[in-house]
Amino acid sequence: MEKLNVPDRMKAELHKTNKGIVWQCDLTNRIFVEFGGMTTAFKIHNFINFKRLVDSINIIDKLYDLSDEADFDIIEAPNTNHTFTLHLCDLIHLRELLSGAKFALYVNSFLIELLGDYEVV
Repeated sequence: MEKLNVPDRMKAELHKTNKGIVWQCDLTNRIFVEFGGMTTAFKIHNFINFKRLVDSINIIDKLYDLSDEADFDIIEAPNTNHTFTLHLCDLIHLRELLSGAKFALYVNSFLIELLGDYEVV
C-alpha cells in the first residue's frame, strides 16, 4: 500500500485509539481512516454512510451465533476500492474509532456554527 504524503500542517486529528486514527485533510477536504494496516479516504457523506454500515451490524447476535460465518464480517467502504474483513474484536475497535471521529466532527461543526467568523486563539 502506498503511503500518503500529506504535510502534518494539513492534517487535523479527529480521533485516535490504540488500533487506528481518523484525521481530516484540509488540502483534499477528506476524512482518512487508518485502521488494520489500511488507509481509506472518504468524502464526509461517505464517511457517515460507512459509520452507519458498521453500526448496523448487530454485535449481540454475532456473540450468540456459533456458526463460522458469524466470526467475521466483510464490509465494503462506500465509493472506495477498500474492503474490510473484520473479526468481532476488530469490528468493536473500528466502531469505537468511527464514533469518536463522528463526535469530533459534530463538535467542530457546532463550534464553527456557534462562533461564526471568530477565530479561536
